[in-house]
Amino acid sequence: MEKLNFGESVHVHKTKLNMSKHKDELLILCNEVIKNQPNVKSDGFGYKMITNNVDFLGKIDIKNKLDEIIQISINNCVELYKTKNIEFNVVQTDGWVNVVRAKNPVQSNFMEGQEKYHIHTEINKKMGMFTPIYTYVYYIQMPNNLKNEDGVLWFKDSNDVEYSILPKEDELLIMPADIPHAPNSSPNSTVDRLVFAGNVGFGFIKKEKSLL
Repeated sequence: MEKLNFGESVHVHKTKLNMSKHKDELLILCNEVIKNQPNVKSDGFGYKMITNNVDFLGKIDIKNKLDEIIQISINNCVELYKTKNIEFNVVQTDGWVNVVRAKNPVQSNFMEGQEKYHIHTEINKKMGMFTPIYTYVYYIQMPNNLKNEDGVLWFKDSNDVEYSILPKEDELLIMPADIPHAPNSSPNSTVDRLVFAGNVGFGFIKKEKSLL
């Protein structure tokens, strides 16, 4: 994966997955996830994921192309974490379909008076979930008719300096989960921004020895 450095405290890894030929299938799968959660009024639609299984080491049951994206993303996060030389025997993960609507986006960062950025470690803490090490985003569909900074992904470093990158379709981005970030809207686009995103964390659980 290519490592992109933004200032001293922000870095992102990216790679292409060569899954563009499956875009139509991925869009159908994502829209099924969205359709099956009619009461969700935000931008994130949860997907079937294992989160706290002590025997889960990052291998999911692959049933479709969306599952393949998730598995590839988890694998890349695992490989990045291994470079830290920290022992682990548990992989924790969650995942969701995220849509930034071309018209009338509902994300809080687009609302007047609301904080622009969000941080996944803080979100998971508020939800009582595991602490993620990485957040990944796979770009299934990007908006069109972009002008200036439309559609970029914003980052903010520890000194509140802002950076941005314009993702491309079929790119997988992996960032530390504690980086403040925010997608920008695309008011001139005729299509929604549609991604699959997830968090990945790691733990080490001492398993008690049986006396039997």
